[in-house]
Amino acid sequence: MLTVQRRCVIGDVLIRTDDAVLGFETCEELWTPFPPHVRMGLDGCEIFTNSSGSHHELRKLDQRLSLIQKATHTGGGVYLYANQQGCDGDRLYYDGSSLIASNGNVLAQGSQFALSEVVCLPHPSSLFQFPFRRLL
Repeated sequence: MLTVQRRCVIGDVLIRTDDAVLGFETCEELWTPFPPHVRMGLDGCEIFTNSSGSHHELRKLDQRLSLIQKATHTGGGVYLYANQQGCDGDRLYYDGSSLIASNGNVLAQGSQFALSEVVCLPHPSSLFQFPFRRLL
């Protein structure tokens, strides 16, 4: 259904469908002291997405996993994290490791340093069947 609104505020947005509420944050926002997924979770977001360009550093994947698990443990919901992979042609290498997490648990994770151009993370469940736990 289209609305007749004449203005649109630029910033964080939630998309509400009949099945779920989706929220979006960017790569760097996950690492901030007060990331957008906190506010989005309080506003009813159930599925968080993050299209990331996070480059490789030693033990950075552990930090990334911890941040995403904490995001879904405290706020509930599903977190879909898609990270770029490959070299930028200069000095940075993006390590992939895209993942799906829900309620503090990693449900599926792509390999780090995959050689294929596309990595798909099949999961047997529908994203809309997860029981979302809110601890806030």
